[in-house]
Amino acid sequence: MKESNNIRLIWDVLTKPVSFFKRFANNLPELRSFIVSYGAPLVVLAAAGRMTRIMQAFAFQDTPLRSDQLSGIFIISFVGYSLSVWLGALLISKLSKAFKSEANQDKTMLLILLAYTPFMLAQPFAAITPNMAPVLILGIIYTVFLFGAGAGPILGTPKEKVVGFTLVSYFIVFSISHLSMLLLSELFIFAG
Repeated sequence: MKESNNIRLIWDVLTKPVSFFKRFANNLPELRSFIVSYGAPLVVLAAAGRMTRIMQAFAFQDTPLRSDQLSGIFIISFVGYSLSVWLGALLISKLSKAFKSEANQDKTMLLILLAYTPFMLAQPFAAITPNMAPVLILGIIYTVFLFGAGAGPILGTPKEKVVGFTLVSYFIVFSISHLSMLLLSELFIFAG
């Protein structure tokens, strides 16, 4: 059986990030094809995991959700994660000069997608049972680490600026995700 390129990519990102980012930076893929083949499935997986976690939380309270509510949660999650990648890349690339990094939105988006991998994969794992919720925290922590590990090789961020650049980028990406989901949830509630 042939191994999927995405599985190999995920494995390399998660298990040997430093050497992976050095190799990846020397052979960057075309952004559009990378989004279609790697980013979109990852975002779909995360949105489905988040929807399942919310569905289970309501089920434990004996409050079932209707199918339109579940699909709304999925769509809101998908849009929130997608916006955090796209808008996050835009904002981070605008701020990169302050951190002496390359101001390249495409490269920044590639880095965000790769760094987001553990957080996105943690979503369905956390949906298995409420006891798995700490997996999300570990996913967030590892996401921040991966962004820092890739900032130098992909965006040319100097070592002394990596920590600051990573922390600012983390707050941008996760704030966009969180705020867009809150806003879309409010719009969904008022529309329904």
